[in-house]
Amino acid sequence: MARVPLLEAEEVDEEYRYLFTDNDVGEADIFRGMANAPKQLQWYLRYSTRLWEILPEREREVVILAAARALEHEYEWHQHVRLGREAGVTDAEINAISTGHLGELDDDDATLAAYAHGVTQGDPRDADYERVVDSYDVETAVGVAMLASHYVATARTLDAMGVTPEDDFVGWTV
Repeated sequence: MARVPLLEAEEVDEEYRYLFTDNDVGEADIFRGMANAPKQLQWYLRYSTRLWEILPEREREVVILAAARALEHEYEWHQHVRLGREAGVTDAEINAISTGHLGELDDDDATLAAYAHGVTQGDPRDADYERVVDSYDVETAVGVAMLASHYVATARTLDAMGVTPEDDFVGWTV
């Protein structure tokens, strides 16, 4: 059970109610919990939205899935398996990220996943960074680091609020 109240849109000041409808996961418990600090939720969503623009949707989900798995964070993994599928990440690719068999991914996905994993673990490897720069550019490498780090902060916020997946956990392999 969550440590914080999981608020409904009507329980939040009217000026912040749009935050429940103007995001990709609707009234998920992450937002219901964060709504206890509506101004911070607003800024969280603004920052998240900007970070989500770093890469195309599919590649972004590869990064987030790699970060969620590196953290072994059920809530983020659970949410982003669905979002990843919607973005075109296949179950085989999701399983490769989950099991760490990155050689089963195409080169760009493996590059992004390895770098995101390293950043999330606080151990970004020079070789992984160089692969991102070679495949993309320095700006993307910095953006991927920021995106993966954002999910570290998100996971820790969820943990502090005691928010767990709304449904039965999808599992580490699908």
